[in-house]
Amino acid sequence: MTELEVKENRFYVLRIREGSVEKITLHSEISSSVERVREALKNGMSPESIELMSFDVKEEKFEIKGVPWSTIAAELVKET
Repeated sequence: MTELEVKENRFYVLRIREGSVEKITLHSEISSSVERVREALKNGMSPESIELMSFDVKEEKFEIKGVPWSTIAAELVKET
């Protein structure tokens, strides 16, 4: 079994769709998910096929938000 370490009550879910195939990965930090986004874009993946969401753990509930492309772009620039 694989475990995910949740830091500061937040984790990220990256969803990449390629035709009828969907790949979903879990990340404890935004930097690792953005690295996967970078790889997908370099491989010619369309931005419309990529979705990054943040999950905030609030006591017994989750708050789910889409990560805007402006945030992803800032992370992409920061890592180069």
